[in-house]
Amino acid sequence: MNKWFLTAALLSTFAFSQTSAQTVELWNDKGTNWGDSYTKMAAKAKAAGIDFKPVPYPDTTSYQAALRTALAANRAPAAFTWWSGYRMKALVDSGQLEDLTPLWNKYIKNGEYKADAAKPFTFDGKIYGLPNNVAYWVVYYNKAAYVKAGIKPPTTWAELLSNNDKLVKAGVTPFVQTVDGRWPAFIWFEQFLANSDPSAYNKLMDGKIKYTDPAVTKVFTTWADWISKGYLTDPTISGDTSKPGAYQRLFAQGKIANILNGDWLTPQLGTVGMKPGSDFGMFIMPSMSGAAPALIAESSPIVLPKTSTNEAAALKFANYWMSSAGQTTWTNLQSFSPVNLKSKPDSPLTQNLVAQLKAKNYILLNRIWEATPTEIIEPGVDEFAKFMLNPKSAPQVQANLQKLADDYWSKNK
Repeated sequence: MNKWFLTAALLSTFAFSQTSAQTVELWNDKGTNWGDSYTKMAAKAKAAGIDFKPVPYPDTTSYQAALRTALAANRAPAAFTWWSGYRMKALVDSGQLEDLTPLWNKYIKNGEYKADAAKPFTFDGKIYGLPNNVAYWVVYYNKAAYVKAGIKPPTTWAELLSNNDKLVKAGVTPFVQTVDGRWPAFIWFEQFLANSDPSAYNKLMDGKIKYTDPAVTKVFTTWADWISKGYLTDPTISGDTSKPGAYQRLFAQGKIANILNGDWLTPQLGTVGMKPGSDFGMFIMPSMSGAAPALIAESSPIVLPKTSTNEAAALKFANYWMSSAGQTTWTNLQSFSPVNLKSKPDSPLTQNLVAQLKAKNYILLNRIWEATPTEIIEPGVDEFAKFMLNPKSAPQVQANLQKLADDYWSKNK
C-alpha cells in the first residue's frame, strides 16, 4: 500500500473513532498555518453553544486521500475544507454535498453578504460552500524599504514601474517570484493577465481563447522584461508560503520590497518579526494602461457532505460560521478581509484594505488554481516554472500549455 494512502487511512480511522453525536468535526489540511486559529475558533463557538472540533491533516496529499476514502465509505466528517471552482465541481457533480442556498439567502436578505460572494461556490444556481476564506491578492510592501528608496505605494502602472527602477537602483529587489512548492509558479502569470486584460483572463480559464493568443503572449513578454530588469527574485529562492523561507526573511530585512500574495499571508509575516501597519502595509496592484481595475480573489469553502450522520449539528455550525459574530472572530484570528459585511475587523491594516476595495469597483477574478480545470493547471505550473528559469522558452511553454488545454477541452466541451 502507498505510504501516503496508509497514513491517510490510519488518520481517518482515528478521526472516526473520536466523533461524538453532537460534535462537528472540521477536517482540514491547514494545520501548519491555521491550526491555532481553528482551535481558538472552536473555543469561541463552544461558548455560543456550537460544538466543533478541528481535525488537521499534515499535508494536502494525505488529506485528499483520507477524504476520498471517507466519502467512498459513507463515513465523511460533518464538515471539511476544500477548493472552489473546478476543484469543487467534481464533488458537486457527484451529488455528495449539501445545498446551502437557503442559508445563504437568509444572510443575503439580511444584508450581511453580497450575492457575488457565493459565486465561487455556486453551480447551476445552487450554493454548496461556506466562506472559509475569500482572500484578495494584494501587494505587501516593506515600509522601511519604501522610505529608503523615496517611494510611495503606486496608484498607476507607470508609478509601479518607476518604483521598481528606484528600488533596483537602491540595491533592493522589487518583487518575489519563486518555484518553491510548485504552485507559486502561476502567481505572476495570472497577475499580469488580470492587470492587462481581465476579459481575456476569464476566456482563457474557460478555454475560449488559446495560450498562444496575443493577450497571453503579452503576459510572457511583460514577465520576461521584468526578469531582465531585475524586478523579480531568482525563482529558485526558498519560501513556498506554507512555511517561512529565504524570501520572507529577506522581505523582513528590507532586501526585498514587495510580496504579491493572498492577504492570508499576514500572520506568517509575524513569524519573521514583522508587525502589520508599522513594518508593512498593503496595496492593490494597479492596472496596466487602459485595463479595467481587476483583482484576484481566492475563495476556499467549507462544505457539508450529505452522508454525514449529524446533519443537524453541521447546519447549526454552518449558521454560526456565517454569522457576523462567527466571521468577526474568524477573520480577526487570521487577519483576513471580512466577507460578512457586518463583521468588524480589528486590524487597521485590514480596515485600510477594505477602504481600498470600496474606493474602486474592481472586477473580481477567481484565482487560476480554482478558475481553470485541474487537468490544465496542475501540470501547467511546471510549464510556468520552465519559463521562469529560462524566459527564452516562452514560445515552447505557450505551445505546451495549449496542448494541455486542447487535451482537456476536446473531451469536456
